[in-house]
Amino acid sequence: MTIMSLPVSLGGGTSPDAPVTRRVMARDRAITVGRMLLSLVRPDIVGIHIEHTSRAVAKVANGRLRSTDDGDRVNISFESVLGSGIKFSVDTNQLDEATLSHIVTQVESMSPKLAVDEIVTVEPNDMENFTYNAREHQPVALWHESTARGMETARGDAIPKIIDRIKSAGLSGAATVGLSERAVLHLYRYGLVAFGEETDSEVTVTARTPSNTGSGWAGQGARDWNAIDPLAVTDRAIAIAKQSDRPVALEPGRRTAILGPAAVAQLVRRTIRYFDQETAYRHGPTWSPFTNLTTKRGERQTLLGQRVFDHRLMFIADPTDPLGGFPPFYESNGLELWGVRGYPNPAMTFIERGVLAHFANKVGNAVANEVTPCDIPRSVRVATAPGEATATIDEMIANCKDGVYVNRFSDIDFLDDSMEAQNSGMMTGVTRDGCFSIRNGKIEKPIKNFRFMESPFYAFNRIEMIGTPERVAFGYNSRPTEYEDFIRWPRFPIIVPPMMIRDFNFVALADAV
Repeated sequence: MTIMSLPVSLGGGTSPDAPVTRRVMARDRAITVGRMLLSLVRPDIVGIHIEHTSRAVAKVANGRLRSTDDGDRVNISFESVLGSGIKFSVDTNQLDEATLSHIVTQVESMSPKLAVDEIVTVEPNDMENFTYNAREHQPVALWHESTARGMETARGDAIPKIIDRIKSAGLSGAATVGLSERAVLHLYRYGLVAFGEETDSEVTVTARTPSNTGSGWAGQGARDWNAIDPLAVTDRAIAIAKQSDRPVALEPGRRTAILGPAAVAQLVRRTIRYFDQETAYRHGPTWSPFTNLTTKRGERQTLLGQRVFDHRLMFIADPTDPLGGFPPFYESNGLELWGVRGYPNPAMTFIERGVLAHFANKVGNAVANEVTPCDIPRSVRVATAPGEATATIDEMIANCKDGVYVNRFSDIDFLDDSMEAQNSGMMTGVTRDGCFSIRNGKIEKPIKNFRFMESPFYAFNRIEMIGTPERVAFGYNSRPTEYEDFIRWPRFPIIVPPMMIRDFNFVALADAV
């Protein structure tokens, strides 16, 4: 019995000759709106930030289209006084001059007016090193016409095929098909203009057996809708569901675990926040896994330059990554002032051959410490270092004498409830939608799900074999949250390989399918 792998790129479902209806603002329109707003507000408001998002999402359950979640949202934020952060924000779906003037009036009425000597000004001889002046940005290709075209037609093509395929297999199931467009502008009085546009798409399918004891999940995500094959996703979910029917209990404990890309991605995306240098240096009762705990309290040092993961691992954030990428400039996560929004954000290798090679830094901190300014990574690729061997999931299974295959995890959370830092990064969650016992190089039988307690900062130092990275789908989540940048939909692309990890800590059986 083998674990199916999805093809990386297969034909999508829209005609290349169909007219494209753009839903979000183009560059010229966004800059026009931004400059109009700057002309209307008083001089202590120095930055305008516009984010226009549009999505087309459909959800299927029990063989029927249950709901859609289409939306068009324009968020406008105003930054007052250089370096003081985003102070005022408003959502709207109208961009006429009267509406913009009304927004400005409301913002100014709610904000205290600064005294003249409190307004930051810039002298001409400061402009060369001033972070808010005009900057060049790395070109990226995050916009795909196939996805913009598919906003109108893709769901209608894909959903009936998904429903028919699940019914033909004698199973029940659920699915989500979603496409999105996004445009973002950061505009300052002193010349910094950053505009980015991107598309994204995702298909996820869960299939269940008639006994309701077998479940399979599969998904694909891509900025280019033509890179997604909804039927390939559906077939893989069906195959795993049938393989996992009527599972048996297996004793929990530390076992060799072969984690599919979806399981690895759930661990990796929660490590991203730790690459912030301030977290590693922060004073207080909480610590970061990248903090050097051997120093005396009050003498914080980090593990920069030391090996923290398996020597084969690379963590790379690159705006031009062909499977993910991101706009090539700083973007605040909305939690705190993190940097100059719109300042160039280069490709960065955070982990190089297992060594912590770089931290994310605020622009001012980076310049003061003579290091390259770099934003907290959003889209990240985990890969093997050049020259290191890789293996397929089937090869990992063939080399496993006694272990567990995990298709994906769900309900992962930190054991420590603090959002700022934990000294171990210890997490807990459950296996879902395909968990199998491996014996003597073969899938032996489906097993009931486990709850695990493990830290990627420990597990990624016990790697036996690593596969080829692929982008992972996460599924649609409409839940509002103050940490929107971390669990928004579509999620920032995470590109990870499957891994074979020894002594993974399964602590209990989980009552989940």
